[in-house]
Amino acid sequence: MSAPVTRIFSDFHYRDGASRLHRLDALLPVLAGADHLVINGDTLDSQAPQAAPLLAEALAFFARQAPRVTVLSGNHDPDISPHTELSLNDGRVWITHGDLFCDNIAPWSSRREELEVRLQRLSTTVPPETLHLVETRLRLNRLACHDLPDPHDCFDRSLQTRLVRLANALFPPDRLLSMLNTWRTIPALARALAREQRPRARLVVLGHTHYPGVWRDRDGAVVVNTGSFARPFGGLFVELRGDHVQIVRIAQKNGEFHRGPVVAGFSLAP
Repeated sequence: MSAPVTRIFSDFHYRDGASRLHRLDALLPVLAGADHLVINGDTLDSQAPQAAPLLAEALAFFARQAPRVTVLSGNHDPDISPHTELSLNDGRVWITHGDLFCDNIAPWSSRREELEVRLQRLSTTVPPETLHLVETRLRLNRLACHDLPDPHDCFDRSLQTRLVRLANALFPPDRLLSMLNTWRTIPALARALAREQRPRARLVVLGHTHYPGVWRDRDGAVVVNTGSFARPFGGLFVELRGDHVQIVRIAQKNGEFHRGPVVAGFSLAP
């Protein structure tokens, strides 16, 4: 009997102005055959005023695609699920959205100052000796993202709004520098935190930064960022069949998302 298939995705940003995912059925080719779907945060911007029907639509859609579905929350959908992390394969696979590895959740964001203020305020409500714990940090991150005002309508796909988004990403220049620095440092930060608090993890899967890639540590541990469904980089998904791991590029063709080339493959077995 073949091993069950688990597929891990993140950052769909369904119907977001920057996302390529406009229709959920466009995902059908890349979801087909999965026994367990893991949706690793930022499924859509659940804090937007008009998000409620889209959220219900998305959750119902994913529930129909596999016998088991695990939805994790991200910084854009802090209320979509009570779950912020997931461990599989006896702890050898650790999955979390990725904001955990940034001190102020999203250092490139126009709202980073507000996030910093909220996190500082929330940190006074917990014992100081617990602030370093993954569980505490994830809980505070989700609370900080609740009811966070968005400077624009995230579902607006107009050219004007796209240009405003681009300008916000590029100016002031320190935002772009923060993004580049996060892309550079987050794989090592993820591996270090896993080594400290999730020591059985041989594979760490995150998203959040929209920068897909695979990084292998000297000891053989692997960090995978699955990217996103937004431009310009696109995304990957992780497929688990027992202890065998494949990292697969997501290809878009004729408005649908398909399995692309295999980027990496390895075994989690000792």
